[in-house]
Amino acid sequence: MKIIFMTPNDEAHHAIKPTRHLMAIASLNDERILRQSLDDWYLSEKKDYDLFASKYPMNGKLMKQGSKIAAMKSWCNTINITFTPTIFINGYQLPNVYSIEDLQYFLAE
Repeated sequence: MKIIFMTPNDEAHHAIKPTRHLMAIASLNDERILRQSLDDWYLSEKKDYDLFASKYPMNGKLMKQGSKIAAMKSWCNTINITFTPTIFINGYQLPNVYSIEDLQYFLAE
């Protein structure tokens, strides 16, 4: 699983804290914890960063994510990704005319 964020590495941006936190969690290389944290953040009706952060303490790892976040934003700009989610299948971007529900028609059983 690969997830790329479009968040700029800017303290004033509304998404920097959760992006940095999710990147820190990803750096643990534990897919189970990463999937759970993604669900906890994105499936939550109310986005409460402080509650989320208390569930996944990252300590010093948070501030080490800046260069990764800047690199992802630069990559998105370079290949002209302008919306989220942008889904790639085998390296090809899923066209806007399809939805995530349409993936079942593209994936072999």
